[in-house]
Amino acid sequence: MAKSTDDEMFLISNKEQFDCLMSARRMDIVDQLANVGAKSIRELAKLVGAKPSALYHHMELLQKVGLIEEAGTRVVNRRQEQLYKTLGTKLKYDLPIEKPEARNIFKRLGSAQCRQTDRDFARGVQSDNVVIDGPDKNLLIFRLVGAPDQEALAKINSHIESIAALMWESAGQDNPLIVLSTMMSPVPCPKGESTTEPEDEA
Repeated sequence: MAKSTDDEMFLISNKEQFDCLMSARRMDIVDQLANVGAKSIRELAKLVGAKPSALYHHMELLQKVGLIEEAGTRVVNRRQEQLYKTLGTKLKYDLPIEKPEARNIFKRLGSAQCRQTDRDFARGVQSDNVVIDGPDKNLLIFRLVGAPDQEALAKINSHIESIAALMWESAGQDNPLIVLSTMMSPVPCPKGESTTEPEDEA
């Protein structure tokens, strides 16, 4: 069952919730709400680039599995709007990778994230707010393959955690939105080969 460790962190560990997030659209809705706070479907539609009518089904499913909840109402142009929010501003997967079923869930989540990342980048390239150089750049793409040792890998993970903290701390601020998608994966060795060089023969 998903649980909240404090007022901000929400750990996702419920299988039904993971299944719900296999949709790139629902993944985006949850991430957007976690950052911007309580919003109506009308406002969410603008954020995710969809029509409001296309979101109702997704919102029902997300609410059913406990990833979002109602957050009151407000009147806009004499019409009452329902607001929705996530159960925390920091969302993390709580999934033990040593379990075989967890690896399949991670693989499917990765596929959904890649689909959404493709949408995000395509929209970002066309944005009027794009900056590609300098300290304020908000558009970049790169892929790296490396072989860091244990110390270097620890530093990489520490930097990633620091970046995540900076993004989480920006939740609710009145700044232009950016999306950062991160994946890291070990590269399996070909069968019969080793990552270490054989010793020279005497």
